[in-house]
Amino acid sequence: MKRKNVLKFVSLLGIGSFVMLAAASCTQAITPVPKSGTTTSDPNATNPNSSNNGRDMTDNMSGVNSNPTNDQGMVDPSIQQLASAKKSLTDLLNTETTNITTYSDYAKIESALKSAYDNAKNVANNSDSTLENLKSAEASLRTALQTAATNKQTFDNENKALVTAYNDLKTTLLSKETTLSTLSVDKYSGIKDHVIKALDIGSGIISQKLDSIPGTDLAADTIVKADQDIKDDLGKLQEWMQNADKFSNYEKNPLSKTQITTGTGASNTSQQPGNYSFVAFSANPTSANTTPPGWNFAQRKVWGTLTAPLATQTTTGENQESIPLTDVSWIYNLNGMGTKYTLDFTYYGPSTGYLYFPYKLVDNSQSTKVGLQYKLNEGSETPISFMPTATSAQPASRAAEAPSSDQASDSNQNMAVATQTNPTPTVDDIKVAKITLTNLKFGKNTVEFSVPNGDNMVAPMIGNMYLTSNQNSTDEIYDSIFGNSLSDNNSVTVDILNGYSLSASYSIYVRQFTGLHQAPSNNPIYLVGYIGGSAGREDQPAISGSNRLPNTNGANRSLTVYVNAPKDGDYYVGGSYLTNQNRMISFSNKSTGEASSNSLMLNIMGQTDWNTLGKFDTSNNTNIANGSSTTNMTLNLKKGLNKIDIGGVSSGDTPYIGNLVFTLKNSTQGNAEPNQM
Repeated sequence: MKRKNVLKFVSLLGIGSFVMLAAASCTQAITPVPKSGTTTSDPNATNPNSSNNGRDMTDNMSGVNSNPTNDQGMVDPSIQQLASAKKSLTDLLNTETTNITTYSDYAKIESALKSAYDNAKNVANNSDSTLENLKSAEASLRTALQTAATNKQTFDNENKALVTAYNDLKTTLLSKETTLSTLSVDKYSGIKDHVIKALDIGSGIISQKLDSIPGTDLAADTIVKADQDIKDDLGKLQEWMQNADKFSNYEKNPLSKTQITTGTGASNTSQQPGNYSFVAFSANPTSANTTPPGWNFAQRKVWGTLTAPLATQTTTGENQESIPLTDVSWIYNLNGMGTKYTLDFTYYGPSTGYLYFPYKLVDNSQSTKVGLQYKLNEGSETPISFMPTATSAQPASRAAEAPSSDQASDSNQNMAVATQTNPTPTVDDIKVAKITLTNLKFGKNTVEFSVPNGDNMVAPMIGNMYLTSNQNSTDEIYDSIFGNSLSDNNSVTVDILNGYSLSASYSIYVRQFTGLHQAPSNNPIYLVGYIGGSAGREDQPAISGSNRLPNTNGANRSLTVYVNAPKDGDYYVGGSYLTNQNRMISFSNKSTGEASSNSLMLNIMGQTDWNTLGKFDTSNNTNIANGSSTTNMTLNLKKGLNKIDIGGVSSGDTPYIGNLVFTLKNSTQGNAEPNQM
């Protein structure tokens, strides 16, 4: 369009119409220009295709247009200010969670701040709030925040010790859930019960607000102590858990003569006979049944020669400490008013534990007057009952499941293990008692054994003590008591030096040998001699206090050992021996219910001299003169504990023997190689 035509057109429309026309010329559609003085019913109405519509919807906050226009399209400053004020207040309100958390330990400050936030939210959410309302609410909230910070600083400055102790305790308690989770298994229940007491005290303290606790040194000291108690417990956690792990298996407590307290009227305080090697017998150790032994404690001794024991009955351990060659010991009696044996132990397991110990009768005359009681810590004396011998049946299976605490005996054991009622002790057998100990302390515990008051009551002989928190540890305890170790090929090795056993004669002894030919190493070898035969063992004149009883001879001069068999079946027998000529030896299963024919007689071949160690094995007839491929050279054992008598044949002497191995027939290869001690 030419310039002159445009000017002419503008003069006809007027200035107002020109403005509208210019605006319309920027769009594809032309909106009719309203008449002067008229308005639309919608104050925000405009070109539906205009981009301003989208921007106005976006800027609208809670019903307030942040970019409002009047009917000429101009922005309304007051409405924009209102929207801006509301946004500023909303942004401040969004800090509520953070700020309330900051003051959560201060009850009064927290309460005042929550109230200030609530008031500000009421204004922000009120659609009728004016600009001044919004600004005032924000100012009040900021003042409240400043006041909270000031009040907190003032409180902290005035109560430094209290605040420091409180915050330290909160930090310590951050590990509470992790700690309790670590102690969730049963064997740590005693530790958990102990630790949770300290944790609960700490949690109870921090459940209180700081400004509700008196700001005194006494209050701060109380919190410091609660925090330190928790830290002390956490610092000992590994030690306690290691202790609980040990008791989940078992802890062995060898007897100690120093733990016997001799009471009034006790007459059995002499030293054990000097000529004794084995100190527990399958026959009466005195000439008259009415005469009790004159000693109350005896420990197995190792001989260094035929006529004298080793001068030193100890050896040096890995940590250079002196340890006994063997700790097999017996308390012979607890006679006398006030006489007792005390067992002390430190325990961090569950509140219920189990005490095992071997026991037997000294001589047959005591069978009707046996009595024993125990006292745990400050409790009262609890009697240990003994059932009549006729009803003391020996269960037939090896320990597989834990017995209930109130069972008379463990039906899953081949050895009677009792809780409150035990098989009556006998002279020729070793039984194992089991006592359920309830309400054990966390830490130091004491069990005292004594004889109940009564006419001529006597205690049975008592052996080493075993403690456990796990009833399923029975097999492991049996193995330790009787010196058994189980190999993967179902071979059971019997340690004759360290396992409990019975001798039928004072002459039978355990001897240390060194420098033997064919021995696998320079380590000492321990063998038992004078089984069978009739010759008595002589002693050096320097040995005092000898007792030549019991003095059984011939085939009845036997050694009784116990084999905890893994399965029912026929077992080969092997071991180490020493003899310079062929000698017979017999093995018989004397467990209750076994047939008299369940025995094995072997003719062991002599070596060239008494300095050459031999090995015999019935699985391949090694060094067995009467062995053959058609002869059954096995001994039948039942699953569980088997009582095995080892003796001579007729009146003949036997070889020295040791490191006995019983291997299940048809298991992998033959006998396991005997462990040399």
